[in-house]
Amino acid sequence: MATKSLRPTRLPALLGALALVFGVTACQSDTEKLDGFMARGDEYREAEQYDEAIIEYRNALQIDPNHADAHEGLAEAYLNTEQLSEGYWELGETIRLDPENIDARLSYAALSLAAKRLDEVLEQSEAIVAMDPERAAGQLMLGQAYLGLDRSDEAEAPFRRAIELEPDDGGYRMLVGAYYGSRGDLDEAEKHFRAGVERDPSPGLWSMLGRLLLDRERSDEAEQAFLSALDQAYVEAGEAGPDEPEPIEVSQAYQNLASFYFQQDQPDRGVETLKLGIEKAQNRSELISLLSRYYRSQGDDEAANDLMVAATELDPTDPMPFLTVSNLRGQEGDLEGAFEYAEKALAADPTHVKARLRKAEVLIDLGVSGEDTGRIAEGRALVEEVLAEDATNPDGLFVLSKIEIASGNADAGIEAVRAALDGRPNWPQGHFILGSALILKGEKQRARAELARSVELEPALTDARRMLVQIHADLGEHEYAIENGRSYLRARPDDDRTRIVVAQSLVRLGKVDEAMSLIGRIPEERRSVDVLFAIGRLQAAQGDLAAARAAMMAANEQQPNNARILNVLLAIDRAEGKLSHSIKRVDDAVEASPDDAELHRLRGLIGLASGNLDVAEKSLLKAIEIDPSNLSAYQTLAQLYAGTGRTSETIALYETAVEKQPENAGAHHFLGVLYEMSGDRDKARVQYEAALEYDPSLGESKNNLAYLMAETGQDLDRALKLAQEAKAAMPDSANAADTLGWVLYKRGVASAAVGYLREAVQVADKDDPTIGEIRTHLSMAYEATGDVDKAIESLEMALADLERLKESGRLRQDPPWAESARTNIDRMKSAG
Repeated sequence: MATKSLRPTRLPALLGALALVFGVTACQSDTEKLDGFMARGDEYREAEQYDEAIIEYRNALQIDPNHADAHEGLAEAYLNTEQLSEGYWELGETIRLDPENIDARLSYAALSLAAKRLDEVLEQSEAIVAMDPERAAGQLMLGQAYLGLDRSDEAEAPFRRAIELEPDDGGYRMLVGAYYGSRGDLDEAEKHFRAGVERDPSPGLWSMLGRLLLDRERSDEAEQAFLSALDQAYVEAGEAGPDEPEPIEVSQAYQNLASFYFQQDQPDRGVETLKLGIEKAQNRSELISLLSRYYRSQGDDEAANDLMVAATELDPTDPMPFLTVSNLRGQEGDLEGAFEYAEKALAADPTHVKARLRKAEVLIDLGVSGEDTGRIAEGRALVEEVLAEDATNPDGLFVLSKIEIASGNADAGIEAVRAALDGRPNWPQGHFILGSALILKGEKQRARAELARSVELEPALTDARRMLVQIHADLGEHEYAIENGRSYLRARPDDDRTRIVVAQSLVRLGKVDEAMSLIGRIPEERRSVDVLFAIGRLQAAQGDLAAARAAMMAANEQQPNNARILNVLLAIDRAEGKLSHSIKRVDDAVEASPDDAELHRLRGLIGLASGNLDVAEKSLLKAIEIDPSNLSAYQTLAQLYAGTGRTSETIALYETAVEKQPENAGAHHFLGVLYEMSGDRDKARVQYEAALEYDPSLGESKNNLAYLMAETGQDLDRALKLAQEAKAAMPDSANAADTLGWVLYKRGVASAAVGYLREAVQVADKDDPTIGEIRTHLSMAYEATGDVDKAIESLEMALADLERLKESGRLRQDPPWAESARTNIDRMKSAG
């Protein structure tokens, strides 16, 4: 019984004692493990084995998540392996756990400054100065915080205090000198730069002093400073160990000295300096590129190419010169040559990331140009291999974006290239690819900004400039299209398509002879259908109908039954009284291509022109049946119905159509046209808005809505935007040019309106019943600019057109503008 009585009373005590013993043993074990992880982490960090250090410090934090030293060590390891976001976070944790750690605060502030988190920089630097006002680095950081926050007056005191505390630090002198230079206090800036090169010289300090002296027009002293920068760079190179690479400052010093000579109009000395640098510096690729660019600027492409190829022979194990030549070949359109040198770069260093990606990029370009999906797939595999090693590699993301775009995945391409630009915001190729993707999405204004940025950063990026030319032309920005087009054609004179685009922009600005000269330089053997078509249009605009007919007939032989060509031939036939030729030509085309909506629309136009309204109506209805989105056919049919007094019948028909097909944008548009023709502008506007809701790309709806808004003076800002978009969508439309000009006139910009209204008159068919109204708009714009003679001339031509159209039976009575035109002619002549 005694034994039984002891067990219940002693068991809890015994268990408690055992728990205490084991608990103490476990705590001691964790402490020992923690100390071991920290010791090994510190050893790895000191040996610069940062990947191993990361593992040890993270193990330590598993035991004690609030171990400040582990967070600090981990931060340093992350930063040295370029894992900046992770390092930044770990520094924040270090400061949270150890607020007195000034070194951690300084590192955290420096990273915040690089990330432009200026409020954070200010908070940290103020804390550092409060804890240790004698810490020069804290004072300097405080000055930089003030400067970044546009509080430059407050920055002076901490900058001066930093120099007082560390008068012999050249880096401090460089920053403070730059501060005074930015404020225009060049004497004070020079004082600090000179103090820096006397006490702690560096190539950077000497170069900054040189630039300052150059700004102060003391070129002899500036030259000596740039020469001193080169000397100092070699001093620092000599201090490097035998196995260490030469500092980049040597190459940079040669670049700065050469640039100085070029700025001083001493190109021979600049070239000599670059050649010397290429011979002596280890980091010579940028020097080679700079000299090559100089040769190109002088028109010596052969010397530039020879230099780049020769650079590949300097060190067969260096892939960079091969990559430079590959890029150059690509810019010249020689994709096979680009691929050859990409392969050579990989042979020089098979592990080189840029070489692997360059090969992938050229494979994609070759695959796209040759419609070779195998090459595209091979390129994708190379890119995915690189991104598997580093998912944030900007070059890899850039090439991935090209693959996605080539595969039609514009959204994925945009996402990839934007991620690449986050890491490299001033990357010309990145902006180029982003612009290309935005074009695929139809976002032309945003594409224009990206393409313009790409050629601003790299003027030799010809493919980007070619796209920019087209975008400017599409958006009606013809001056910019011409300017960029001329620059592009100097580099790519054989690009006939772009030559045509530039010529079209010249025509839009009334420079027909200049446009003809530009197109006329295309040799006979390269005169494709597009070239012949452009030549024929220009010859017609110059009044040489015989030559225009010959060019269009030649185009028709190359591409029979093309409605665009037949339409111009129709205009020529009508002008020469040979309409029967077009009747047969178009009838034959319709028979050969009975499912071509544009050919049926063209037959409808001929029916109208010949007075055969039955053929016209049937042909236009057939065009709409084949292509319900053919707005030109709708518009022509509406004119026919209006001319035969059947507007109300047609309105009822399309009201029913809209009820049955409420999302049919074309039906809404045509109903809007009919309402407008019947004089009900409010209903017309509602229908145009509905059409754009269901199809925002409808140029005709934008055009008509903009015109109505201009007529009523409502929301002219939106009217201008709509008119510009309509003009971009319909660059050859007289109506679009007239609307844009009319909106500009209503906004009080008559000088700008004149150009578009003149274009509208030139493009409009001479038998178009609206030609007179367009001329009255032009007259009003001329008068507003003070050119009364042209204003009178325009109205007289409008009235002459009116009489001709009435005699031909196309108009039966005077339109509303006719009486006011006569009154305005009398008024202006009396005033004169």
